[in-house]
Amino acid sequence: MFTSRNIHFAILGIILGAATGYVVAFYQAAAAAPPTEDPHTAAAADPQGALPANHPEVNSQQMLELLKKAAEDSPNQPEVLSRYANELFQAGKMEESAEWYGKVVALQPKDTDVRSLYGAVLWRIGRKEEAKTQLQTALTLDPKHVPSLHGLFIIALDTHDVAKATDYVHRIEQIDPAYPGLSDLKARLATAK
Repeated sequence: MFTSRNIHFAILGIILGAATGYVVAFYQAAAAAPPTEDPHTAAAADPQGALPANHPEVNSQQMLELLKKAAEDSPNQPEVLSRYANELFQAGKMEESAEWYGKVVALQPKDTDVRSLYGAVLWRIGRKEEAKTQLQTALTLDPKHVPSLHGLFIIALDTHDVAKATDYVHRIEQIDPAYPGLSDLKARLATAK
């Protein structure tokens, strides 16, 4: 029977469904587009992500709730899960971010970028051996993966292994002499010596 209450719930469901569909479709389209910049710096530069012009204001909590629903509804879509893990990271929810990055790695075990990000999150929450394993696995898959070398450099400095840290900086410099973080890595290495 169509009561006023049922009609209101139906309309609310349609609105929420449309909003969630819009967010999921937007992020799936953005994930499919060729990257225009380094994905590791893009997330840090714009925590709301690249929203289209005239997009309504969405606060972080709303975004997290929408992305969580999308991730739960699409457990086999690594792009959706990864976007949710990124937003959790940006919100400082590292434990949850690690959990979702773990799911993405399980879906895409050969994706070195995801492994590198997963390693970075694991490092932040103190699971240092697991972080090192993820970064080393990424390097096994791609010995020239600069973000993984960068992460291993940080681990080497943390463990006071200056020789390894020096090796990682040299490898990064050989692979990408224009790497934006290279001067910072060299400065940190000089301080450690």
